[in-house]
Amino acid sequence: MKTFIKLTLGIFLVLFIIGCTKNFDKINTNPNNPGEVTTASIFTAAQKGLCDDIYDEWWGGRQSMLYAQYWCQRNYPSEDRFAIRQNINNQYWRLIYHDVMNLQEIINLNTNADTKAKAGASGDNTNQIACATILKIWAMQMMADTYGNIPYSEAFKGSVTPTPKYDNLPTIYAALQNELTTAVKSIVVDNGGFNSGDVIFGGDMSLWKKFGNSLRLRIAMRMSGTDAYASAHAIAGEEGVEFMTSNGDNAKFPYIGQTPNNSPLYDAFWTSARNDFTTCKTLVNLLKGVDDTLNKKVNPFKGLTDPRLRIYSRPRGGKYIGMPYGMSEGATQQYWGKKLCPSFYGPAAYTTTYAPVILNASFAPVYMEYAEVEFMLSELNNWDQSHYEAGITASMEHWRDVCIQLEGWTPDAIATYNADMGVYMAALPAATKENVMTQKYLAFFNQAYQAWFEYNRTGQPAFLLKPGEVSSVASDGSDILFTPLITINTIPYRMTYPQQEFTVNAANVQAAATAVGGDAMSTKLWWQPVGK
Repeated sequence: MKTFIKLTLGIFLVLFIIGCTKNFDKINTNPNNPGEVTTASIFTAAQKGLCDDIYDEWWGGRQSMLYAQYWCQRNYPSEDRFAIRQNINNQYWRLIYHDVMNLQEIINLNTNADTKAKAGASGDNTNQIACATILKIWAMQMMADTYGNIPYSEAFKGSVTPTPKYDNLPTIYAALQNELTTAVKSIVVDNGGFNSGDVIFGGDMSLWKKFGNSLRLRIAMRMSGTDAYASAHAIAGEEGVEFMTSNGDNAKFPYIGQTPNNSPLYDAFWTSARNDFTTCKTLVNLLKGVDDTLNKKVNPFKGLTDPRLRIYSRPRGGKYIGMPYGMSEGATQQYWGKKLCPSFYGPAAYTTTYAPVILNASFAPVYMEYAEVEFMLSELNNWDQSHYEAGITASMEHWRDVCIQLEGWTPDAIATYNADMGVYMAALPAATKENVMTQKYLAFFNQAYQAWFEYNRTGQPAFLLKPGEVSSVASDGSDILFTPLITINTIPYRMTYPQQEFTVNAANVQAAATAVGGDAMSTKLWWQPVGK
């Protein structure tokens, strides 16, 4: 067990004990004291902190990657069936708010008359504020889409408001849009950004501007089922607006690939030796172009083998076979005992033979990428074909280039992949809601939260397994159904509030639970369509 020393940041004026399930190695001194560290150092810590805490084994591997049915657990599949670990829920909430508080501190130091000159040693004050705001909005939208009503307007006022109120989602979304728009429009590209510490874009403000505008579009598109959807058309129609236009614009955090700066999933599998995951049958079958015959679901890309199959998974005995989703622990272990599924864990060290590139020590988790922009523009333009094709191409090329960089693909391997990509694109079915959103899902492989949110917005891909459907067939020929461990008949709409909030901020979290319609995973959020 590790003790996380008392935070000096707003709602975190509480001593708490970190469970032994994750190595939360946040520094035990206040990183936000301008006499100790620069704003550039704080920015690096915030960027890395968000990746460490969101794309890790626990909140990434045992939550979003499972809900999106990219992965299954092969030993202890309780989370596949929606039984969450409350200590992880508590930790995630605290840590993301802590990471965002670092970003807010950058904003404060560059705004306050007494500190802005010193903060300016790390770069232009206004552009620092813009960068920190964009990343803050990125993180807080994720929190809002995960839980619903959350503390926002009072969450970053330090000890002034130790028990902040919960704002409702329409209010939060309006604030996110307004703050983000102000930040993007304040950017002066020629003034440069952070002169050090910006791992994402190296201080290139033209890229931060594209990221910010693309994020504005994501926020607007998430509200497609509300009256605020018109804002997406307004943003796309702005004169001179610049979105991401190539994979060179992708916002990502490349890890060094050496302890203590390994990509978090590498550390999960090799540093911590947690061989708990394997590729999910849902994802594998979509990529293989085969139907779900057990539930009579037709693959929208039937007959097409996606080149990304070899990147997202690994074969066993020359075959790609995913783990059926949502089985009981006994059925899961019995299935695994047949050695049908690929293991992500091979020898004592990482090797590309056993492990997909997402587990590479230097893998760069993505905050947002160009492919998503193209899929949003396709949807915004009545499922436009050219944007749809551009999105697929961008995703396939992105993953190819990641493998070239991290796995050292040979010229022959590259040529084979490119040829397979050409065959796939030549046979591609026309753009429809199902086809575009399924391809968006496939592109989101590293960004499982976004895949989960978009499923809850659109109901796509319809290929995902739902509670009550057939997961597999037992040795006696009987159906094994996907039976959650909670009362729910769909993939969760939201996470329940952390239990610790009911201790440290009881009145406000109880009011929020009532306001959203009940603190349950089956409670829909404001932007989720009623009829989905």
